[in-house]
Amino acid sequence: MFDPDKFWTRRDFLKLAGRAGLLSAVPTLASAAAALDSDTVCISILHTTDLHGHILPTSDYDGNSDRGGMARCVTQIRRWQRENPNSNLIDVGDVYQGTDVSLRNKGELMIDLFNHLKYDAWIVGNHEFDWGIETFTNALQRSAMPVLAANTILGGKPAGAVSDSKHPFAKVHPFIVKEIAGIKLAVVGVTTPGMPFWLVPEFTRGIEFQHPVEPVRRAIAKAKSEGADAIVLSGHMGLKMRSGGDDFANSVMALTSEFPEVAAFIAGHTHQSIPSRLTNGVLFTQADHFGIHVGRVDLLFDRNSKKLLHREAICEVMDNRFRCDNVILSRAQSQLTESDIALAQPIGELAETLRGRSRHGMASDIERLIGAAITQALRGRKVAVDGVMHGTFDDNADLFAGPKTVSDIWSVIPYENYIVTAQLSPEEIKAVMEEVFTSHEKRNLLGFETRTEGRSNDCRIISMTLADGRPLDRGKKYVIAFNSFDSRSAGHHFMKLRALLESPSAKSTLHPVQTRDALIDYFQRHKIVHRIAATIPVAVAA
Repeated sequence: MFDPDKFWTRRDFLKLAGRAGLLSAVPTLASAAAALDSDTVCISILHTTDLHGHILPTSDYDGNSDRGGMARCVTQIRRWQRENPNSNLIDVGDVYQGTDVSLRNKGELMIDLFNHLKYDAWIVGNHEFDWGIETFTNALQRSAMPVLAANTILGGKPAGAVSDSKHPFAKVHPFIVKEIAGIKLAVVGVTTPGMPFWLVPEFTRGIEFQHPVEPVRRAIAKAKSEGADAIVLSGHMGLKMRSGGDDFANSVMALTSEFPEVAAFIAGHTHQSIPSRLTNGVLFTQADHFGIHVGRVDLLFDRNSKKLLHREAICEVMDNRFRCDNVILSRAQSQLTESDIALAQPIGELAETLRGRSRHGMASDIERLIGAAITQALRGRKVAVDGVMHGTFDDNADLFAGPKTVSDIWSVIPYENYIVTAQLSPEEIKAVMEEVFTSHEKRNLLGFETRTEGRSNDCRIISMTLADGRPLDRGKKYVIAFNSFDSRSAGHHFMKLRALLESPSAKSTLHPVQTRDALIDYFQRHKIVHRIAATIPVAVAA
């Protein structure tokens, strides 16, 4: 896509824009050059990602409050669109799951807002399926714009090949091509192939998720055959947090290595702010999560040859310098108010503060509370369990004593997970927990007492009894409860557990009970909740 003889350097732009006095008048060098030279055209790709249903400002992972939210992003998006009408607007996935207001309308509000803002496309994220396949297909039907996922097989057919225009899957395409100021720009969208390692099969029924390299190759070829002058890749996937590489769910390095000619890669999924970097020679950018940042990619083209001359990317933090867009607030107000009332509903009182952190192999206060709530919920369905494996979303977050509301429980369990039970032998339980302890994922087994030796990959369980000290019966199967995310491997961490639960002998069962609802119900039933002693068996604690 690039012509090295026509490629403009950053120094060229600084000289050009500086001489014209434009550096303070326009937001990017590419915009400055486009304003100066009638033979160039700047196309901006504006992007949000991982909004997770957040319309209003929220807090970031460092505890900074009053950040982000879709309504703030829209204020900046509208500014950018006024500065450069030659623009595309896309979202990179995980659109609606994550807030009470979105759960109440099953994501319909977020899709309606996308429609109102005339997004050009949105890309399928993994959390689009947290409420089941029906919610996803309803989002497709409701969407006025194409939905991108080149690496999906839908009802046995590749994305874009579903011939029945009335079927929701017909809305899914591998790419879009939009002609802007005489330049045909293609955006190829891919989703993470990691779905089977997070979601129970029922939630993605009829859809397969492929490794994206070959589907992207076909999409690029097809886009070029339709006259695309430049290709942008956008994927609900990112770079790994520490290593910056690929894994089972993220294929950025593979894609940028295979297709270095693409103009840019716009990423999502890993909740990072990466304004601009070169990855295998491809401009890479990612606009964080919850709307805490909003992103912009500027592509400068020669108007005559249609060659790409320059490219830049920025991410703008959405703090209190930006007001929330009044139109978005107005459109969402009634549902936001309804959600606020529901979140403020009292559910009971916590007698003493519960800690999220605990020692290795020892369940925390909050984990024991979650275990008791799951046990009680299953008992209400006439399902008795011997143990519960669970962790905390944030072990630095404590649950403080005092009156509790529904909102407090959302802070403990921010993601929807159903309950799964399985029958496992003592040796299978031991193998599962050794895998957990060596994975560095913080989970504990309620209802059992374990003693370990060694650390990290050498950690071994040297003894395991029931919580009251009784020995395990080697010939017996014990019923253990998990959340659905962990049951599918917790994102490739618990592959041994996944394999065991897929065995018919485990009699794995998905129960239509969510862990958050179980915890809310526990408070409502007990009124005053006390710390649960570590020595109390999980079945008694309910």
